[in-house]
Amino acid sequence: MKIEKLRELAEQAINNPNYQYKGMDRKELDRLASLSLKRLIDSDRELVLNSWKKFCDENKLEVDGKELAFYRFLCQTNLYFLCHVLEKYRDTTLRTHEQICNSFFVSKDPANFNSFKDFAKSYSDLKERLLLVPRGGFKSSIDVADCAQWIVCFPEVTILIMTATLALATKFVGELREHFTLQSTGKLGADNKPAYGPKLTQDGTPSLFQILFPEHCIKPGDEKQAEINTPANRMPDKEATVTAASIEQALSGFHYCIMKLDDVVSNENSCTITRLESVNRQISINKAMLHTYGFYDKIGTWYDEMDSYGLDMTAEDKLKADGEAPTIIVYLKAAWWPTDEAIKVGKIEEEMKEADWVLWFPEGLSYKFLMTELRRDPVGFALKYLNDPRKVHQVKFPKELLIRRTIPANSLPSSGMIVTTVDTAYSTKSFADYTVILTSLIFAGKFYVIDMARGRYNEFELPAVIAGVGFKWKPKRIAIEDSVGVRWFSRELRREMDKLSISIPVEYVSLGAGNKTKSKEVKAKPVLRLLGDERLYFSNSCAGMEDIYNELSKFPNGTHDDIVSGLSILVDQFAAYADMDAKINFVSSQYVADRQAKEKHDMIYGLGNYSRHNVNYAMDDNPVTAFQVDNVRETISDIDPLQDLF
Repeated sequence: MKIEKLRELAEQAINNPNYQYKGMDRKELDRLASLSLKRLIDSDRELVLNSWKKFCDENKLEVDGKELAFYRFLCQTNLYFLCHVLEKYRDTTLRTHEQICNSFFVSKDPANFNSFKDFAKSYSDLKERLLLVPRGGFKSSIDVADCAQWIVCFPEVTILIMTATLALATKFVGELREHFTLQSTGKLGADNKPAYGPKLTQDGTPSLFQILFPEHCIKPGDEKQAEINTPANRMPDKEATVTAASIEQALSGFHYCIMKLDDVVSNENSCTITRLESVNRQISINKAMLHTYGFYDKIGTWYDEMDSYGLDMTAEDKLKADGEAPTIIVYLKAAWWPTDEAIKVGKIEEEMKEADWVLWFPEGLSYKFLMTELRRDPVGFALKYLNDPRKVHQVKFPKELLIRRTIPANSLPSSGMIVTTVDTAYSTKSFADYTVILTSLIFAGKFYVIDMARGRYNEFELPAVIAGVGFKWKPKRIAIEDSVGVRWFSRELRREMDKLSISIPVEYVSLGAGNKTKSKEVKAKPVLRLLGDERLYFSNSCAGMEDIYNELSKFPNGTHDDIVSGLSILVDQFAAYADMDAKINFVSSQYVADRQAKEKHDMIYGLGNYSRHNVNYAMDDNPVTAFQVDNVRETISDIDPLQDLF
């Protein structure tokens, strides 16, 4: 990075939206910067001044100690500025990452405190943090930069970076070490030994971070892989400045100022509840290594409601519900979320376009990339990019969408196949689910819910209610959920139909067991898909429309889900027929747009409702009532048309 770019970034940094000293008078800012520089011991301060002087001489710049102190102080107090000075994290953006840098992570004060302990003990805000942002959102990169900032502010600090595996923790420590590691100049120094200088960056310029903080820089090969020790710490302890460790590593006897649990929960150690419980227990045990005045950060991907992050979220949600103050600073963001306009009109995910989404990090996680990931792995998408395992099977029916899919009764098709679906819950107790009987019309590949009977019926009432619906609508088929004990009333249902002189085919169907992979939310997804595709409608004359709106809009967190189950049975059992029906010529011989014209036509020619007066159409190829069955038998001829052949 060239000095011109550094100056530009510095002028922008003092006005960053969340910078702790935003709006401060420049003289006061310079005073604080000077105090921070004066805290250095004489030998380190001389090293810093010489490093800056050498840089200025090589670039023909005027040596300005105030400018030096200002840049150092910005690195120490503005984490977003430091990310760009380190250059490795220059792709962080003001819109997406500045708040994380300068509001979520701790704002340090190296001007007014001489030690980490003094600063930490006087710190009044919460000291535990949980950062959950999408994969590819630079959360671990910013965390590494935060470690570097702690070191340049308070050299005596001790940091433990803990991850799911030691190999990953070592990589994090290695990345941090690179920011402090000099490179060989290819020359010999005054002591006739190899000379080292600031590392060259991608554009060929020396690292300004190493020029500004030479007292912390180390030679290559001087460190253990899993540790970093800053030369600026004149009173080293048994704990290194930075230590790498895995969650299952034994570290009793060590104590740290800062613990950073970065990706401590992985897809491997969260695959079973037993592993999760083991990891959670280790996290709890290892927390004892933190000094009582220390800071505790968790950064990662939320894999399961029962992992460490999930337990934290549950606890904080309960505190909020109880009206109590939070104990953790939580920053959780999804890769995208619906715009206010999309929410207002009740759009669902299946019908949303690019303009309907707000992207959290459009420069890195574009709409095209996110859509590709969503189609490839919907479950993994909820974990990696929505940061909420509760949304893996989540289905929402916005009330606005339900209203949009409600049509006037006179807009219903004049023909089609009528079917009835039943979700059973035979109980009259107030806390029990309802039995729901939905009657729907299927025409041209679309479903129209035209009636609903809903109530708490005992085992004697239910067969009569179902038969009554059958008598009213004459459906071609009744599909009943095959739940425990439901087949017992098969004979009773047939008796009730005989009383009403009707005979309708009844089938007992199953939607599968309600486990994690076959939950009611999973079964409800096809229903939501049809709503979004404009293939499922409700007639405004349907009984209980308010109940439909209330239950579906509250799903899956509402008290009842029986209507959803009834719709799931409808779609599951009759979607194949609807798809086939959609392929038939839409303008069939049975379809008439003008109802009045059709009524007059049928009356004149004895068709439709008037066919009983027309002897030519007396025979029904699909008899329903017992009376019709007898009529069909009477009209069947006893003459064998093939008798002359034998």
